Amino acid sequence: MSGRGFSESRDHRVLGGFIFIDAITGASIVDRLAVTGTNLRLRASNNGVYAIFDAPGFSDLTTQFNPTAAGWPTAQSFEITVQDPSRRYLARRAQVQAPRSLDGVFTTQPISLYASPSAVLAPNWAVVRASVKGSAGIGLPWAVLQVIRSDNSVAATGITDARGEALLAVTGLGVQISATASGSVTERTIPVTVQAWFDPSVLQQPSGWIPNPDSILGNLSNVALRTEKQNGALGAGQTLFAAIVISA
Repeated sequence: MSGRGFSESRDHRVLGGFIFIDAITGASIVDRLAVTGTNLRLRASNNGVYAIFDAPGFSDLTTQFNPTAAGWPTAQSFEITVQDPSRRYLARRAQVQAPRSLDGVFTTQPISLYASPSAVLAPNWAVVRASVKGSAGIGLPWAVLQVIRSDNSVAATGITDARGEALLAVTGLGVQISATASGSVTERTIPVTVQAWFDPSVLQQPSGWIPNPDSILGNLSNVALRTEKQNGALGAGQTLFAAIVISA
């Protein structure tokens, strides 16, 4: 993908758009990323919006400015791959949609990027450093992890790298109201469960293969997935180390 900013001078209908979101902070990522999509023509703006300027089978739509809903095709999925040259985020694949609807509102599709184990952390974050290994002691690549609170809400999501190492973090986790009827009214940590899911078919992929975490996140109940978990306590400015072994 070439260029930064929308500098084309001729009229052109944009078929869709997407942005990348930091999975820890929820903020849009505006720094330069390497984004590719097979047969897609993409352009990036300075505020982190990636526009789809052309897609297979939809070239004729790019010059239509008064189309009718009856003749407008339904959106299709196209695969993109994103890599971070600074290696703060793990590489991933994702599905993006085009063409966008004719409702007059241009909405960008959010795509979460997950921190690499070497990402820079803020001092007050509650951090989870997880290692996911198989029964033979070998790290399991591209497993999906979630930090789950006692009320079953998800506090953080991440993925392991090619070595089976993962970094997750929770922001804004200060002093909490105690969930117990006795003892202190407040507490500085909360009980959590770190759960990992792994797809054994990943082990058959070639070296350098890049995952799409949504394929696991969208179907956590899939019986083909292997899963294990570990309980612990999470607090602001503290690090929870989780060593999870999955029979894969």
